[in-house]
Amino acid sequence: MDERLDKVAVAWNLTELSPMLGDVGTRRYFRAKQPSGDTVILVLYPDIIPGIDDPFQDFISLHSYVNTILRVPEIYKYDNYHRAMLLEDLGDCSLEDHMAHFPQEELFWADRVAVELLDWIGPLTMAAPKESFFMLRSFDKAKFDFEWSFCREHFFNGLLQKKPPLWLDRMMEQIHGYLIPKAKYLVHRDFHVRNLMVSGHRPVTIDFQDARLGPATYDLASILFDGYWDWSMEAKQIIVSKMKASFNSDIDFWSELNSVALQRNLKALGTFAFQLRQNKTRYAQAIPRTLCHIQSHFERLSHGEGVIQSEHWHKLANERIHIEWPNALQ
Repeated sequence: MDERLDKVAVAWNLTELSPMLGDVGTRRYFRAKQPSGDTVILVLYPDIIPGIDDPFQDFISLHSYVNTILRVPEIYKYDNYHRAMLLEDLGDCSLEDHMAHFPQEELFWADRVAVELLDWIGPLTMAAPKESFFMLRSFDKAKFDFEWSFCREHFFNGLLQKKPPLWLDRMMEQIHGYLIPKAKYLVHRDFHVRNLMVSGHRPVTIDFQDARLGPATYDLASILFDGYWDWSMEAKQIIVSKMKASFNSDIDFWSELNSVALQRNLKALGTFAFQLRQNKTRYAQAIPRTLCHIQSHFERLSHGEGVIQSEHWHKLANERIHIEWPNALQ
């Protein structure tokens, strides 16, 4: 037990600390027992990096706001000096785990997901103070350029060991230009089945500290084309039908969604490849699934070269993963 963890555990009377799998960030998670016998989740945040958003303070501030509408984990206490937080223990059942065990409930949860998506772009956007920090950051050119560079570095150059085609660079620049003026809605920014926990009949939203202004379809693209879950066609129709109602036409809706989905899935490939190269093999299966999504986006866009290239990337990624992490895709 390191010194910081030991001090927090003593101050908060925590015992039987056991480490938990973290997310893609650098936060460390522990399940611990309180004197009452109840378990809680202790989160230790890394030191502040100058010039970078602070996820510790961002989570606390956003929690107080989104908690008015969404079900989120309760914060029991926090320590600014040690950058530690004590959260409600929601168990280990994510929406991904729950639907894997109870596939007959998928349509019910699809409806719950759609309701939450509408909460983000509806009341959470409309009621937010305009000068709040999360309403002052958005998917702007700098953010889009960073995410595309991250994908280039870690998925193409790192995992595939080849540069992306020049036409894709040009295409992403055009997509970014198209999406930037549409970034008017508060979005979770990482809305997928592993960031939704199941508590009773409601999803509990976690990992929302990077919320910012984005296109109305951003979170929809994240979960509809999820790297961790294959929704049935019926479930997709439930989610899409509720979201389309807020658009002027099907053409406007699909034009935006196709562009957002391609950008979002390419960004995700960079994250998955980066984590895989840290030997976090639980992200391996998300790569071929995400490449299938990308192929479907190119098909809807009638982009023949994109379809051909995504099939090639899929084959090459599988080969690389089998060579370096032989059991990762089993």
